[in-house]
Amino acid sequence: MATIPLTALVPRARGPVATVYLMAPPAGGRTAVLKVYPQPLDRRTFNGLEVEQAKLAGLRSTGSILLVDSIDELPDGRNGLRMEFCPQSLPDLVRGGPLPIADVVILGQILATVLAEAHDLGLVHGGITPANVLERASGQPALGDFGIALRLRFPRDLMGDAAYTAPEVLRDGELSEQADVYGLGAVLYLALTGHSPFPARTGEAADDVVLRVLREPVPAVSGRDVPAALTALLMRMMAKEPGDRPDSAEAVRELEALLLSTDEPESDDLDFDDFSDELAAARITQAAHQPPPRAPIAKTSKKKGKRPRKELVILGAATIALLAVVPVLLQPGDDGTETEQTTPALTLEPSPTPSQTAIPAVQLELKPPQDHGTSVVLQWTSSKPLNYAVYVAEQGGKGAQTSYKGSGTSLTVKVSPGLKYCFEVQGTDGNAIYTSKPKAIRGATCKS
Repeated sequence: MATIPLTALVPRARGPVATVYLMAPPAGGRTAVLKVYPQPLDRRTFNGLEVEQAKLAGLRSTGSILLVDSIDELPDGRNGLRMEFCPQSLPDLVRGGPLPIADVVILGQILATVLAEAHDLGLVHGGITPANVLERASGQPALGDFGIALRLRFPRDLMGDAAYTAPEVLRDGELSEQADVYGLGAVLYLALTGHSPFPARTGEAADDVVLRVLREPVPAVSGRDVPAALTALLMRMMAKEPGDRPDSAEAVRELEALLLSTDEPESDDLDFDDFSDELAAARITQAAHQPPPRAPIAKTSKKKGKRPRKELVILGAATIALLAVVPVLLQPGDDGTETEQTTPALTLEPSPTPSQTAIPAVQLELKPPQDHGTSVVLQWTSSKPLNYAVYVAEQGGKGAQTSYKGSGTSLTVKVSPGLKYCFEVQGTDGNAIYTSKPKAIRGATCKS
């Protein structure tokens, strides 16, 4: 346990229990924060915190949790938790307005996955609020302030976060998995609407907000073409009775279904087929004198009013079929050399000659994927804000899968251990399409 001089600390924020300080990084190190509590940690709290942190560090989704790096001591005997500095939290992100719908679904899927894995081990967060939903400097979301050891030692005043607190917690102080699900639903409500489920009214006391949380139904999310399934899920997550809420694992499944659904899109933010068509149309405009394109391979939807969906081209065991750009996952042959697997003959649009191809006005770069075994963190940069689509191809899969559409620049993708993968990002500004170079993990070879 290191002793931290007070002169090394810069006050940053004061919470209901602890005070957060910035710490100057050592040479070559990263900026950290020290969350200082009003009294020293007793042995029971110290041991409980260590056990919780060890279990959280072993989760598959540990990359989406803000872990404690060390427990330090101040000269006056108080203890502080040293952690990575995250420059923004959810309240900062929604100051400019609600987040894109697809971004909210992605955020919910990431946080619900963390809760589901923690709940499987008997770990309860105990206080999910917007301030605990953080954004790392990389843009990745992380859930902070996880665990009940410190909450039992330093109980917080629930009035300030009553709008995000489950009714049974306000009544009895009962911290449970079901209360975590309620808190996540309330946090996603804020991300989707820009305000809490029970925003304070003019002249209203904190006690009045508590009464509304206990008695009044949560107002349904409306407007912005929010999918009905997403609204229904949030209403269930914030049900008054704990038994009426889905568990965290069920919330993960429903959010993933929303993310991957393309059969019945209810909002532009989740309509991946429409996005693909827009990108295809934009791609054609990039060539000044490109000859008329051949008709794309397509299958007709049986749903009335649904536009034809592009058939994904399958090349080898894994493929990213991105319109006319097709990264291929190469497989090792019997002699050890890398060869493409044989594939059915396919008719594709002729590639434009160099003189016909417009020089991209936007630079879109996919960074090397971060492989965590059962998940991969993708991050990308662009010289201009765009709407993005992320495509993932799995070794032995049936074709590329659209994993994301939205304006964010990071994504955590679930993967199977041992399989090879290719990833690619496309972006559009409504007028043109821009494509990153494909990136691979586990020795896969991708080509366009």
